[in-house]
Amino acid sequence: MKSVFFILSFQFLISSPILSQVSSECSCFSLKTADTVVFCRNHDAVLSNCMIVFNPRNVYKEGFEFEDEVSPKWTAKYSSITFNVLGVGFAVSGMNEKGLAIGHMGFSEAKYQPKDDRPVVDQIQFITYILDNCANTSEVISTADKVRISDESTTREHYFVCDAQGNTAILEHIQGKLVVYTNETMPFSILSNDNYEKSLKYLEDYQGFGGNNIIPERNFGVKEIMAIGCSYLKNYESSKKNNIISSSFELLNNIGFNKYPPPDNANVDENYGTQFTTVFDLRNQTIYFKTKSNTTIRIINLNKFQSECPSPIMMLEAETESTGIVNSLFENYSKEKNLKYVNARLKKSGYPNEIIEFLASYPESYKCKKNE
Repeated sequence: MKSVFFILSFQFLISSPILSQVSSECSCFSLKTADTVVFCRNHDAVLSNCMIVFNPRNVYKEGFEFEDEVSPKWTAKYSSITFNVLGVGFAVSGMNEKGLAIGHMGFSEAKYQPKDDRPVVDQIQFITYILDNCANTSEVISTADKVRISDESTTREHYFVCDAQGNTAILEHIQGKLVVYTNETMPFSILSNDNYEKSLKYLEDYQGFGGNNIIPERNFGVKEIMAIGCSYLKNYESSKKNNIISSSFELLNNIGFNKYPPPDNANVDENYGTQFTTVFDLRNQTIYFKTKSNTTIRIINLNKFQSECPSPIMMLEAETESTGIVNSLFENYSKEKNLKYVNARLKKSGYPNEIIEFLASYPESYKCKKNE
């Protein structure tokens, strides 16, 4: 999958709205009960909409090619539902049929590992690679050691991972080294846009965590997300609330950017906000989501799709007018539909047609391997 021109073309667009929207003030956390585990994510950005994609298993894929590097080639072991802002194949979050979920958040401090002999993936392909190949958090950690994210990637991210057994992990690339936190080293299963160690330090200023500051009611950034979120998680564990889905959306709303309007002195785009919110029920294989433009909670049942190719990739724009269970609204993938979505998203941001065409055409390289 040739990509040298793609990497070079991105260099003058790093500060564009689409790049900044991929790495804005997003947040992830997990909750669990005796019955299930949920993985939850807010996507906070300027640009709205995303492409929700069903990805069948047994599909052969290739990573982008980087000069003088080995690109990975793999066949998806597991089907998944992913949320993709750049079109099919470029997930920001998702869950696979084994109940593994992963999401990324912008992390400007990230410094990916230096060149070595391992296969290298672009950051925008990493989540797809993980969901295709891993069944649980332990496998994610070992897989993250076997491949390397290219330091030529144009976005800087870190990752929150959770599986159906409640095993969580945070993956961060700091000063060229992979830093991993697991249940044993994560007092709170929540992450936003700063490194986890520093994020825990912010808590020390707040009541209940050793400080004097009152837990804020509204979110202005990572410090407030950590204070509000960790306080809620502490109370959740002690109160044993029964409805884990409603609790998840309550906390997502509390740490999102739609509950209150931006303050008058805030320098943000008028459309900035939590553009889409997702709750993945990992044991029941169910996804709940809502958007800024449609706050009705909609439902996707992963186990209702035909799980392997030659059943097609299927797609649904998150802002499609809908209510209730939306499985029936998914349409078969086509390059034309994907191109229409990517073009609508990127054209106004000044992206050249070559980049748009490259991204929209990437799934055309997929091949079904079921009968081979």
